[in-house]
Amino acid sequence: MAQCKECGKDFIENRPFQVFCNDYCRGAYHRRKYRLQKAEEAEDRRQARLNGHGTAEERQKANEVLARIIQKSRPKFLRRI
Repeated sequence: MAQCKECGKDFIENRPFQVFCNDYCRGAYHRRKYRLQKAEEAEDRRQARLNGHGTAEERQKANEVLARIIQKSRPKFLRRI
């Protein structure tokens, strides 16, 4: 008798390396595992974004430069249609 990794039920294994009682439990286990991995990666990206990739002064300077670029790219006249 073996115990299913997903649901914990005891089952008779067909192969000596079988760890899930059926395909549904196998799929559910892997979907949950990959979803948790994606959530951890997203949290790492979020932390990196919040911490920034430079000092506060560098981020402030970058914001000022970006504001100037946006201001220059605006048209100086209004188009009438």
